[in-house]
Amino acid sequence: MQSITAVVKYVTVAAFLSAVATATAFAAHPLISDDAGTLGKGTSQIELNGQWSGDKETIEGTGGETRASQIATTYGFGIAEKVDLTFGVVRQWGESESGGITGNDPGSADFSLSAKWQFYENAGLSLAVKPQLAYSYTIGGTKDDYTVSYGSALIATKEFDPFAVHLNVGYQYNDYYAKDEWGSSRHNIWSVSLAGTYDVVKERLKLVSDFGTATNQDKYTSELPVFALAGAIYSLNRNIDLSAGAKFGLTKPEPDFAATGGLTLRF
Repeated sequence: MQSITAVVKYVTVAAFLSAVATATAFAAHPLISDDAGTLGKGTSQIELNGQWSGDKETIEGTGGETRASQIATTYGFGIAEKVDLTFGVVRQWGESESGGITGNDPGSADFSLSAKWQFYENAGLSLAVKPQLAYSYTIGGTKDDYTVSYGSALIATKEFDPFAVHLNVGYQYNDYYAKDEWGSSRHNIWSVSLAGTYDVVKERLKLVSDFGTATNQDKYTSELPVFALAGAIYSLNRNIDLSAGAKFGLTKPEPDFAATGGLTLRF
C-alpha cells in the first residue's frame, strides 16, 4: 500500500512541476517566460497547446517511470493599448509504474485569470507587471481537494533586432484546502526564468530558448526544479502561428523530458 501511495503521490508532483509554469505564464508558446509586449487595444488571441512529459526516478528504493500529459487553452484580449486580460484553462493527468505496480493520477483542472500592464517602453526596453488569480481542483477528489492561488510577475524585455531577451521574476501564494496538501506543500512559490529569441526569417520563423527554476512545491526537499527549453515558432501569416518545443530537466525534481506543440490565432 505504501508503494502504491508513493507512486501516485510522485506522479502528482511530477505532473505539477511539469505544468506549473505553463499553467500560469501564458507566454508565447512554447516559451515559459512571458514577454513584456501587449496585444493592443481590441485585439484577441487564442492559444491551444498540448504537452507530454516523461520521467524516470527511484521511489522508495525502487526504479520507476512516470508520464504526464496536459492540454491547455488561453484567451487574451487587449482592453487597452498597454493592458491585456487573459483567461486560461489547463487539464493535466498522469500515470506511473514502479516495481510492477501501476498508478493513475486523474489529475486536475486549473483556471487562471491574469492582467498584463506594460508600464514602460523606450529604446527597445519594455517593462510589465502581471498579477494573476488561479483556481485548481483535483478530478474525482473530495470537496476540499482544491487550491486557490494568487501572485504577480515582473517582466522585462530587451530587443536588439534580430534578437530579444525576456526576464521573468514571479511570486505565487498557494492556499491549499486539502489537509494533506496544506501540510506537505509549500505555500510560497518563487520563480525566475530567462528566455531568448532569434528571428531566422523576420516575421516568419523564430528560434527560441528558455531557462528557469522555481521553488519546489514539495516541503520535504529543498532541491530546485531547473529546466532548459528549445523550440521554434513558425508564422503562417500575421494571425496564425505554429509552435513546438522540447523541455529538459536539469535537476531531479524536474521531469526528464517534455515535448509540446501549439497553435496561436489572433484576430
